[in-house]
Amino acid sequence: MKRRDFIKYGSILGAATTVKAKGFDGWADLTNFDRKTVLSSNRFGMFEAVIQSGEVLETKAFKGDYFPSPMIKAAADRIQNQTRVEYPMVRKSFLKAKGPSNNHLRGKEEFVRVSWDVALDLAAKHMRDTFDKHGPESIYGECYWWGGSGRVSWGRTVSRRMMRILGGFVTESGDYSTGAGLVIMPHVLGGSSVYDTPTKWKSIIENAKNVVVWGCDPLVTNQITWSTPLHRCYKDYEKLQAAVFSGKIKAFSVDPRKNDTQKFLDAEHIAVKPNTDVALMIGMAHYLYTKKLYDEKFIRKYTVGFNKFKKYLLGKEDGQEKDIKWASKICGVDEKTIAKFATTLAKERTVLLCGRALQRQDHGEQAHWMCTVLAAMLGHMGLPGGGIEFSLAYNSSGATDKLAPTITGISQSIPEKYNKKYPNAPWLKHHDVVIPSSRSIEAIQRPGEDLDQNGKKIKLPHIRLMYNASGSPLTRHHDVNNMIEQWKKVDTVITAEPYWTSTAKMSDIVFPVATELERVDIDQTGGTKEYIIARKAHVKPAGESQSDFWICKELCKRWGYEEVFTEEKTELEWVKYIYEDAVQKAKAMNLKMPSFDKFWEKGYVRFEDDDKATQNYTRYTDFRENPYKHRLGTPSGKIEIYSPVIAKFNYDDCKGHPTWMEPIEWLGDKKQTKKYPMHIISPHSKYRLHSQLNNTFIRGLYEISGREPVLINPKEAKRRGLKTGDIARVFNDRGEILAGVYVTDAVIDEVAVLCEGAWYSPENLGDKTLCQHGNVNVLTIDKGTSKLAQSNIAHTALVEIEKFKGELKPINAFTKPKIVQSL
Repeated sequence: MKRRDFIKYGSILGAATTVKAKGFDGWADLTNFDRKTVLSSNRFGMFEAVIQSGEVLETKAFKGDYFPSPMIKAAADRIQNQTRVEYPMVRKSFLKAKGPSNNHLRGKEEFVRVSWDVALDLAAKHMRDTFDKHGPESIYGECYWWGGSGRVSWGRTVSRRMMRILGGFVTESGDYSTGAGLVIMPHVLGGSSVYDTPTKWKSIIENAKNVVVWGCDPLVTNQITWSTPLHRCYKDYEKLQAAVFSGKIKAFSVDPRKNDTQKFLDAEHIAVKPNTDVALMIGMAHYLYTKKLYDEKFIRKYTVGFNKFKKYLLGKEDGQEKDIKWASKICGVDEKTIAKFATTLAKERTVLLCGRALQRQDHGEQAHWMCTVLAAMLGHMGLPGGGIEFSLAYNSSGATDKLAPTITGISQSIPEKYNKKYPNAPWLKHHDVVIPSSRSIEAIQRPGEDLDQNGKKIKLPHIRLMYNASGSPLTRHHDVNNMIEQWKKVDTVITAEPYWTSTAKMSDIVFPVATELERVDIDQTGGTKEYIIARKAHVKPAGESQSDFWICKELCKRWGYEEVFTEEKTELEWVKYIYEDAVQKAKAMNLKMPSFDKFWEKGYVRFEDDDKATQNYTRYTDFRENPYKHRLGTPSGKIEIYSPVIAKFNYDDCKGHPTWMEPIEWLGDKKQTKKYPMHIISPHSKYRLHSQLNNTFIRGLYEISGREPVLINPKEAKRRGLKTGDIARVFNDRGEILAGVYVTDAVIDEVAVLCEGAWYSPENLGDKTLCQHGNVNVLTIDKGTSKLAQSNIAHTALVEIEKFKGELKPINAFTKPKIVQSL
């Protein structure tokens, strides 16, 4: 009998004969007729999983999901995956020496399967020894946001809690997604802006006349959240589309490519060259000022510093007037289009939806600053549906609120009672070392040197040990080949991970981690908080996989602080504690929630619309009504077009007002483009979350000839003799990758599009060799945005593309390393 026929046959019988699974202790007693449908969730949404014989057969959309993502279909493949780390592993030389040895063999040498005790003992010893000898600056533990999920056993939270119990570690301020925005916006608007509660879509749809999607693609990025998405905002997108098609709203998309949102809204495409958005905005600002189209009253009442910025616009500072002719030459948008665009936005209510991609470029701070200045000149901030938003393209935000308590999670901090119980504890004597987001490899490369950031000097730490939890820096970080060279300088690399990523393969100790359906946890849907979700261990963990909570608990146990980590609660007890805390919050809101047992049995609690909430909420309404009573958090209390604070830093790459500065690599530098004539950008893929799911069957839906697609237009393809389906070599001085060619007129001239997140697959891991699979970060630059934020510039890179004529080697990204049973 063929396997598919067997499964089909078993499914039919299973529907008639359902036997309740007995749990892990009775797993061996399960038969082919044990079948059940269970509810769970992850960062792609809520879903129902069909489980038979202890394996997930398929996943179905949860009925309450407003726009289910196709990514939930990969839940089964994520568990039963050829890349799973199934057992604790130690690199051969490291195990033999019982410590750091032959670091240059990372990625090349065999791993040895060991017991949990051996792996944990080794890790705990070297973490303790490294800390005792060198302090917190020697332990890097910035476990990334997107790995795993949940409120109890989220790898990031529990790992950071564990390392704080150790005594502290090197952490990062900000993040890769919004690092520049998080630093510049408090100077400009007095808050983070990029994570603030945004204007409601209802307000925009009912009141806006122009919606500008600038450097973002909400239809793609809102598929996922940092909790569980419910995708309610997609109902608003449908309403927005109807308003656009009826002529009530005009939609614009400013982007080097026609993205999904632009196509969905049939928005007018303002085709700007990469990294030149600031020049376009400055040209628009000049036009608004000289044509008297800007809101002078708003500028006078709600902002400071416009006169200084005006001198820059008019060329009084540098002799160059920043008119639309000047802007057009830089950004590639013709003068008539710029003039019409600026006029349209000024004459009717406009909201600017600015994306994170704008600040992930060289001098990225300027983009968010200039977006704000442009919005202020338009004068619609604080009016219903108008103004500027930096977070509406993310986290399913902007939808109708629910009246619901917000659940907490296990804290990264250590409870006060243990400070009294352990007065000589290491966490009381030390503190974390903080560096800007994405500057970790720079720290390894030049430890002890000073780094400017936001008016301060930061001494880069000497990192000797890295602890990674469910994240792959070798996919996420920039200039991968340089990273690999610096990686060899680190004494010990420990990775807790469900999959054999390139980072796991380049580690010394690897812990196998259980995924969401293999452990207990609790979560809440993002954006509207409509559901609290029970997560149960519905299937047996792969091999000897354990939760991040269990792993960190065991490490703390070896240091004598198990009770400090667990607070004497199991994972299920933590789930119950978090739920009952929500019950108490609900009581204060006059809401009734079921008992924990009933919640756990049903699998979720749902909350209704909040009729008292401001569903037409628009940001900055209070500030507009009374800027003195509702001051912003800036020194002046107003929008700072000119910042005296930043000006006093006297940075050459971030002045006191928004400024156009040439990126380190860009299409306007003819000397650079003679060698590398294409600018490559790396947006989010619609088929995965960064690199997550790239190891599942979904990969087959979009890859071309087994490689990540690179999109170029017909003109550039013809020039290089390329056609759809070809394999191309994409390269620059930093490295080279292979990609599958897709020819489309959705991309402008001189631009290539290759989504971030493809698993790194060099011919020889650990060496500077051709990546066979298309990891774009082999080509990107590891440089800070400026001395102000020192964030990443992922979207600043020039390349050349040519048809690949060499020998194709096997893609090894999804194969396990060589594993031996003993030394």
